[in-house]
Amino acid sequence: MTVQDNKPLFVDEEEPLFQEDESAVAEENATLTGSGTWEVVIVDDEEDVHQLTRFVLDDYVYQGRKVKFLSAYSAKEAKQLFQDHPNPAVILLDVVMETNDAGLKLVEYIREVQRNQFTRIILRTGQPGYAPEKQVILKYDINDYKNKTELTDQKLFTIITASLRAYSDLITIESYRQHLEEKVFERTVELRQKNEELIQINQKLMQLNTEKDEFLGIAAHDLKNPLSSIQSLAGFIKGSFDNLTKEKIIQYAHIIEVSSQKMFELIKNLLDVNAIESGKMNLSFHPIDIRFLVQYAMRNYLEAAKSKKIELQCHSPEEKCLVFIDQTAMLQVLDNLISNALKYSPPNKRIYLRVVKKANTVQCEIQDEGPGLSEMDHSKLFGKFVRLTPRPTKNEHSTGLGLFIVKKLVENLRGRVWCETELGKGSTFIVEFPLSNE
Repeated sequence: MTVQDNKPLFVDEEEPLFQEDESAVAEENATLTGSGTWEVVIVDDEEDVHQLTRFVLDDYVYQGRKVKFLSAYSAKEAKQLFQDHPNPAVILLDVVMETNDAGLKLVEYIREVQRNQFTRIILRTGQPGYAPEKQVILKYDINDYKNKTELTDQKLFTIITASLRAYSDLITIESYRQHLEEKVFERTVELRQKNEELIQINQKLMQLNTEKDEFLGIAAHDLKNPLSSIQSLAGFIKGSFDNLTKEKIIQYAHIIEVSSQKMFELIKNLLDVNAIESGKMNLSFHPIDIRFLVQYAMRNYLEAAKSKKIELQCHSPEEKCLVFIDQTAMLQVLDNLISNALKYSPPNKRIYLRVVKKANTVQCEIQDEGPGLSEMDHSKLFGKFVRLTPRPTKNEHSTGLGLFIVKKLVENLRGRVWCETELGKGSTFIVEFPLSNE
């Protein structure tokens, strides 16, 4: 069958459909990479149209990809086909099929219902009177309009090539757009996270600056009194040394010693807080029987308890209570809690130290018979620079940092600490750690 380039395809003339040089076809085939195909949908109720279109474009290759033809013989069939192939590159669409405007309604379905703006739609009609070109082009979102009697093999080749090029460009642009949106979204999320981090850092710095001011104020206040006492006594002793008895000198020396201890305690606590918060504590974890640590810590306070007529009692189980902790840090926790109990316990009372072994944990309890805590005071426990309502019963010095240090140390030791208290009935501080299997 032979036809000239400018002869219609869809007429009964036995002439060649293509007059291309065979070498050009061979060269085009050589570019085939096999990387996918272009989907071209033929929607027409005439079988001859399907066969001729496939025949004309049988060896067609664009950008190294062949054409894959899909056929539908009505608008209804086309809708079903689009369920499995929602984004074909090109649709060659007849207008008059099951109804006079079936093709036009299918255009509306593709563009408005499926929201497909990428597929190139080419109307091919053998009855232009039902769909005048000017009206159709203006009203419907199609990309070309051809009369079947005018559509030659060369024109079909040109239309398909132009349509595939446009489709490929649109898909490329859309891919770039989506990629750009993803990058913008990722960057926006990253910037938002960075901004939130900066806000948190700024809030932390403001908090640290506030704490620094409090720190300096409290340190200055707490150091001022003992320093003034030492300075006054030193001056007095220097000026009146010849007139002072030995007993008076010993008395003044004791006052200086107590004042120095207050300053030392404050400075030590401040250094401990700084080490904990800056992460500079060097902890060495080992399996240790916590019973012995409690007994050791208690012995260090027997004299202090005796001076206040307070009885220290220690109760622990007979079996081992191994915990994986740092010994020095744990002793500091126990020292702070026992010292705290002694400060706020009135004379002639008891302080109970208990080691309680649970199924998977071990608890150290320090129970006093002091004044207990109100709900307000209880809510402020373990805070930094906190001064609670109860006062030391023998005017002992308090920095307001002891319980804060206890909490931070216990957390660094992978344990937890809390207080059970009732106003007027005393308090029990409980430190808990997981049992070690070693």
